Amino acid sequence: MKKRAVSAVLAVVLAASLMTGCGGSGNSAPETQAAGGSQETEAQAETEKPDDGAGTAAEQGGDFKDEIHIVIDSNPSSLDIAVTTEDVAANVAQGTIFEQLVAIDDQYMPVPELAEKVDISDDTTEYTYHLRQGVKFHNGEEMKADDVVASMNRWIEAASNAQAMVGDARFEKVDDYTVKIKMAAPCAYLNELIAGLGNRAAIMPKSVIDAADPDTGLVKEYIGTGPYMLDEWEQDQYIKLVKFEDYQPYGTDGDYSAWVGYKHAYTPTVYYDIVVDSSTVIAGLQTGEYDAAFDINYDNIDMFRNDENFKVEQTLGEEAMLIFNKKEGMATDEKIRQAVQAALNCDDIMMAAYSRPEFYELYGSYMFKEQSDWYTEEGSEYFNENDPERAKQLYDESEYSGETFKVLVASDSPDFFSMAVVVQNQLEAAGIPCELLTYDWSTFVDIRNNEPDQYNAFITSFAPKVIPTMNLYLSSDWAGWCTDERIQEGLVSINTDTSKDNAVATWVDLQKYMLETSVPVVKFGSTIRFMVCKSGFDGLGFFERPLVVNARLYE
Repeated sequence: MKKRAVSAVLAVVLAASLMTGCGGSGNSAPETQAAGGSQETEAQAETEKPDDGAGTAAEQGGDFKDEIHIVIDSNPSSLDIAVTTEDVAANVAQGTIFEQLVAIDDQYMPVPELAEKVDISDDTTEYTYHLRQGVKFHNGEEMKADDVVASMNRWIEAASNAQAMVGDARFEKVDDYTVKIKMAAPCAYLNELIAGLGNRAAIMPKSVIDAADPDTGLVKEYIGTGPYMLDEWEQDQYIKLVKFEDYQPYGTDGDYSAWVGYKHAYTPTVYYDIVVDSSTVIAGLQTGEYDAAFDINYDNIDMFRNDENFKVEQTLGEEAMLIFNKKEGMATDEKIRQAVQAALNCDDIMMAAYSRPEFYELYGSYMFKEQSDWYTEEGSEYFNENDPERAKQLYDESEYSGETFKVLVASDSPDFFSMAVVVQNQLEAAGIPCELLTYDWSTFVDIRNNEPDQYNAFITSFAPKVIPTMNLYLSSDWAGWCTDERIQEGLVSINTDTSKDNAVATWVDLQKYMLETSVPVVKFGSTIRFMVCKSGFDGLGFFERPLVVNARLYE
């Protein structure tokens, strides 16, 4: 019996109220359907353009600005989003500079983007991508199969999650406008991985990939197929994108959802202003220097909610976590990890970072509550234990009793630093000596990735993922180095199991094991993200980050 399209099976239905953007309602998503003798995924575009209530500039009695300014809070180390997993890089480059074979809509469903159609074999071992023709790169070259093969295979090599899913399989050219990949074992969720992984499967010219830095592996030019091109990057000041005049939109005008659909690039120039100081951001919004900012200091949200010149939008945020270094040092000891988890009061940790309970939620599941297919409370009795006595007992039973637990944190990430201070106090109150290692973000990332002998854990957060196996903190190769055999075998089982029910059951059992025994991470809580934007915006979306591709701002 033929199965439905894989992308439809795993659609994650998120609350519609969290998906709206400044100046308009969310557009209906392109549909996904199965057809014919094989599974087939196609972008459908039959819906009419919705009335978002904003009207045209003429109807509003004004013109649109030629440039808009969006605040980002740090300087990316690179915009090579196929290699770097930095959120700030994706904030700038995903969907604007770079596009993918498939991308996610606002239901977290994978939808074709640079692929026109995807054929999936009945046993989910072979995926064939039929490319859109006439798509131009920013350097004027047409996107063809050689570029896609080079991009996708580079992405696989950079992303341990992708390697774990596809094994030794790699993309191959069928003809100039067709590529395929054939796995040795069933691979039910490849499109979900391509669409939603932290390493973005960005398509770029083969010539750019071939010229990548041999030492770092990073590309030297940021050339994609998106509606905007990189024009200028002044380090620690701004990143300037300009409209790509030869951009080839897809779908139907007015049909746009999250990262997929018809893109206009109405605004010729988009600045991402790099502003670290929160008070400067607030002042700049009020004076009109900046047009939108997200991850605003929570203490200032009410001020903008009560100002008719602004709109405040929200979306699902991230899961804040303490990631143990399981490669070397104290946190290689399971007892130490259990002790730290037992000591922590997550409510106090989240309150220190986000100031009010309405800005976060406390529950043990590693997946968001809105992700009903994968959400489970199994093992949650070990979440938010706040049991100093049990923590001290476990610490004393470990082989590292008497040693100082070192937590790495970025000093220029105020929420993470606030969490770290509370963690330090709670561990020491439980009799576990704790030291904070604080560095600026770029140094933090370098030490986190390359100097595991320096620390025992670090604090960061993770956006929602379509399936649990995409969570970077469960990777055996990424910082944290989760090499637990039971976990890795369970992840492989989920990736290859064509029965959704069986895959979910495996995940439920795995989460219980992780919370109760292995403890690769300690989840603090789940957050809500806010964006503040001027009320004159039309079409500025907000899905994990501001969506500028259809944004216009009235003068």
